[in-house]
Amino acid sequence: MSPDILLFLMFAAYALPITFVYSKYQNSATHSISSIITSQEPFISIADNNVPPPIYAIQTRHFLAACMLLMACFTILYEYQRCMNSQWWSFVAIIVLLIGIFGVIFIPEDNPFHYVFGGAVFFAMLAFMVGHTAAAAAAETLRIVLYAQILFMILTVIGLFQGSPIFIAEALFILNFAVFYVYLHFSYTRLRTRTNNGFVVGVQ
Repeated sequence: MSPDILLFLMFAAYALPITFVYSKYQNSATHSISSIITSQEPFISIADNNVPPPIYAIQTRHFLAACMLLMACFTILYEYQRCMNSQWWSFVAIIVLLIGIFGVIFIPEDNPFHYVFGGAVFFAMLAFMVGHTAAAAAAETLRIVLYAQILFMILTVIGLFQGSPIFIAEALFILNFAVFYVYLHFSYTRLRTRTNNGFVVGVQ
């Protein structure tokens, strides 16, 4: 399958949870993304009017996990195609990132292991960005985005230790990674095109 199609499917699968999380942030007093995605409140429920508890309910975290599982499948296919002959570390970083995401979803915020998986997500993103920035022949733009990522990570950690809301810092961290990922995709697309035409250039 074309990398362009896989990237589109990845973001299409990711759009639903992002939209949901943003709407919950707008309509509730939440302090972090984790407080939304770990929620056990019903997302969809089927109830009998004569019986107060719902007969069947899909929790918010189950809905989000299903969307992320779909995204993970497309991501693994995409990364496998890009890294099958080289850059195996990039594939490993993405696998760690995906495992961390599911750990964050299913482990409550009051459990210390939630922060272990959260840290895995943050450092896997950072490692992915550092690796690709270092591997690029010319990476001025990637380097700028990487520096912004480090800044957002520092702001998140400071907010976490101060007990202040970190939703915005987390959201910027995730958005910045998405910008890096998309830029990297189109840089490699240009690189493949120029290589096929007899030119060899680095990622700009």
